[in-house]
Amino acid sequence: MRDDLVEPLRAYIEAAQDAPMVWGVSDCSMWPAGWVESVHGRPISLPKWSSREEAHALIRKAGSLDALWAEALLPFHGVREAGVPDYGDVGIVETGRFGQVGGIFLHGGYFAWRAEPAGVLFLMPRDIVRVWSIR
Repeated sequence: MRDDLVEPLRAYIEAAQDAPMVWGVSDCSMWPAGWVESVHGRPISLPKWSSREEAHALIRKAGSLDALWAEALLPFHGVREAGVPDYGDVGIVETGRFGQVGGIFLHGGYFAWRAEPAGVLFLMPRDIVRVWSIR
């Protein structure tokens, strides 16, 4: 774990805690992408969407949320696929209720993600689809 990520990630989560989730801005893909961008200082090239319907259409076209992320992160220097998540890493987990969701891995195996209407949700994922190390 990089100790230099602890306070920045805590502040990043706190800033989102009471803010409304906005599709294409702070949803379960754009929010963790924003975290990676803040660590690396440059943008990730995810496709653009402005509604749930547009996001789901792009996910269907890619084949899955995992495939959509993989396409965007493959050329991003400084982020690589990892087997086991570390604090601050990003990834996709499978949920029973929402399907695949993107988020940020925390201490103790917890996972933070954004959902409607507001805030940050925390869960202990049982099925991790893919992890990208931000180191």
